[in-house]
Amino acid sequence: MVKINDMLREASAGYNVENQSNENIYHNTLALLRLYSKVLWRVTHSINEMNEECIAMTDKKLSDFVDMLVDIDPRINSERLNSRLESIEHSKSIIDFINQSLLTLKQYPDQGDRYFDILNRVYINKLDKPIEILAEQYDISRATLFREKKKAINMFGVILWGYIFTEIKN
Repeated sequence: MVKINDMLREASAGYNVENQSNENIYHNTLALLRLYSKVLWRVTHSINEMNEECIAMTDKKLSDFVDMLVDIDPRINSERLNSRLESIEHSKSIIDFINQSLLTLKQYPDQGDRYFDILNRVYINKLDKPIEILAEQYDISRATLFREKKKAINMFGVILWGYIFTEIKN
């Protein structure tokens, strides 16, 4: 009897760890989805701002100037430029991971298109009243749609964090 209790305790502990892990994935994924449009804006704004600075200082577009920048023009603070470019690259990597994960989610055989549509309308394109529109479109209740949204976030999180962990290992 003691052996069975130990096994049950061990299985229960494993379930709690997995459940906690799933909650962490869900909340981290939700936070990232909420930040997506802000990160996208930041990357676009930073690139445009750097391009304008480059034109003002050198009369050249950023894309034309980056290759010859550090060696030729001492007016440019190379450390500041490198820091800003690294920040933009980091943000762009996050956007790329999200976009790739969304495309993979869309191809998921069980409700992938629907999950993609839900996340896209609620978090990426941020439509006005997306829950009401989606519930009407799919002819389901708001409560059912919220459950599907949670499933979509969970599935997306598994895909996204899988990509990120794979990338980190490589």
